[in-house]
Amino acid sequence: MSIGNVLRTLLMPTRENCLVCGQSAKLGLMLPLLCERCASRIPWIVKPRCVVCGRAQGCPDCQRPEAKARAFALNRSAVQYDATMREWISAYKYGGVERLAEPFSIMLEQAYRRMCREEVGRAEAAHRARFKSHVFKADLITWVPVSEKRLQERGFNQAELMARKLAKRLKLPARDLLIRNVHTGKQSFKSRAERLRNLDDAFSLLPNLDPGGFQKWEAIGSPKRPGGSFPIVVLLVDDIYTTGTTAAVCASVLKGLENVLDRPVLVYSLTLARS
Repeated sequence: MSIGNVLRTLLMPTRENCLVCGQSAKLGLMLPLLCERCASRIPWIVKPRCVVCGRAQGCPDCQRPEAKARAFALNRSAVQYDATMREWISAYKYGGVERLAEPFSIMLEQAYRRMCREEVGRAEAAHRARFKSHVFKADLITWVPVSEKRLQERGFNQAELMARKLAKRLKLPARDLLIRNVHTGKQSFKSRAERLRNLDDAFSLLPNLDPGGFQKWEAIGSPKRPGGSFPIVVLLVDDIYTTGTTAAVCASVLKGLENVLDRPVLVYSLTLARS
């Protein structure tokens, strides 16, 4: 076989069973493990209407007074939380289809790269006179933790699995930074006020989290502004963004790293789906 034929064989979609529908079909190159038919059902968010939470439609949540004091810079989600994504995420979290973490991490990567382009555009517009170009990237990836009870039920943290795969794809460090102190139950069934009460003191930083305990703290972000008091950009990953309460509470706790590291900390939220 010629080299050209070998390359064409490697690049052609393979014919296997789709992870979602189970049918034998050509699996796509962009989203491995999914057939082209299932991949075509994905409700991508390409141009978010809300610049804060990344929702594809109008967003009343981000206009609330308490939302303006949020601890995270913004959220971006890969897809809308429609019936298709509800089915897929349910199969991932409760149905034992953990292999969905692979295409999900690729979907998160697409959202992350769009977020980076947005932030570059905003920075260049704001500092046009001072900068000819700007680079934005996360320095560290972490995730929303689950309770011990939930971990025992599922056997894994769905956000952590996606986050670690995303970090590997982006060649960024991934680190456990938060612990969940209480089991709060399913947030999706609660009102906004109940969510806020439910998450009071629900999260905290991992104990003994100090610069010496993580060898990459000193190196993080240094290429951006060597020798300066540059901020560490933390990317917080979760599966679904509903009202932003979880992201806001976790980001507020993560800001406590500023006292540990004596550096500014910026938190960005990245979620698979936006409801």
